[in-house]
Amino acid sequence: MEQIPLYQHIVNALKAQIESGELQIGDQLPTEAQISKTYNVSRITSKRALTELENANLIYRVQGKGSFVNAMQPSLQPNNKSSKEILLVLPFNHNPGLGDYEKGINEYLKTTDYTLNIQSSTIVSQHKLLEAALQSANSGLIFYPVNSISDLGMLYQYHMSKYPIVTMDKYIEGIPLPSVVSDNFAGGYLACSHLIENNHKKIAFLSSLKVENSSSIRERYFGYLKALYDYNLIDHSVSDLTERYLIHDNDNGREYYTHFIQSVMEQGITGIVAENDLIAIEIMQIAKELGLSIPDDFSIVGFDNIHLSSFVEPKLTTISQDFEQMGYLAAQNLVEIIENPQNQPQENIVVPVELIERQTVKRL
Repeated sequence: MEQIPLYQHIVNALKAQIESGELQIGDQLPTEAQISKTYNVSRITSKRALTELENANLIYRVQGKGSFVNAMQPSLQPNNKSSKEILLVLPFNHNPGLGDYEKGINEYLKTTDYTLNIQSSTIVSQHKLLEAALQSANSGLIFYPVNSISDLGMLYQYHMSKYPIVTMDKYIEGIPLPSVVSDNFAGGYLACSHLIENNHKKIAFLSSLKVENSSSIRERYFGYLKALYDYNLIDHSVSDLTERYLIHDNDNGREYYTHFIQSVMEQGITGIVAENDLIAIEIMQIAKELGLSIPDDFSIVGFDNIHLSSFVEPKLTTISQDFEQMGYLAAQNLVEIIENPQNQPQENIVVPVELIERQTVKRL
């Protein structure tokens, strides 16, 4: 995924404040110096951001006095869907491991007359972006939620107003918004059963988030449990460990993962199913620093098949998601909703996953 320029992040942040009403007509914007300090950028970058806002007719500038929100903002008229622009809201700026969503979306959009605009909730909150998008001229929204429980009131407004929206990666319980997700349940099952088929009996599941807060992680956890049940391998000592380490309130993730590894070794656990590749790779690194060897001391399976998973040593066995296909289907579904609002969209589209066998699972 191409990285968004620094000035564009500032443009998106200030634009969201204007569109949400946080900055109202006539309000003065921060100065170039204040923007530079707030976003830790150069004056050249902050000046470029203000120039872009001025060119978009969102602000006007008075020499010696500053920049002010413009009264003439045709783009802020609610529900004006004539722009033919699709908005993609992501919870990360640039993640080389999850980079093919945009590729898949653009692959579909090039067959239409719609274009793609990307915004990140790393500078402006997810709530502010959702609030602004609901009143914007975008034709529709592809939304990658931070989790499955945030901003439910705002998302219910999308549902009630029939705003064209498709969620990606996670679904929102209780609100019938169409979504495109990976088959996370099958992925959790595949990861755990792969360990079982290599004669592992005591297998733990590790997540950095509460499973009830994320539909994708919850489904992976349930798939893991189903495999244990199917093979009659439910071990209560492992279950207790997994329950303790499904979440952590300690901001020091390194300390948390170190304790987890120590518990794994103490309890004779030989296999770990990790929530995602980044956690699996961090566990591998800490284990190495503790003098442990993977897969000799314990085996581990990740989830996502990010690029880094094939470059670490040993190479990570993982579950591959088809990010490009997810993006393609999300765009296809959204355009169908925009063009044919009378048709009821398919609520959940589930994209298959695949086990990628590499070097982090040892046969016992």
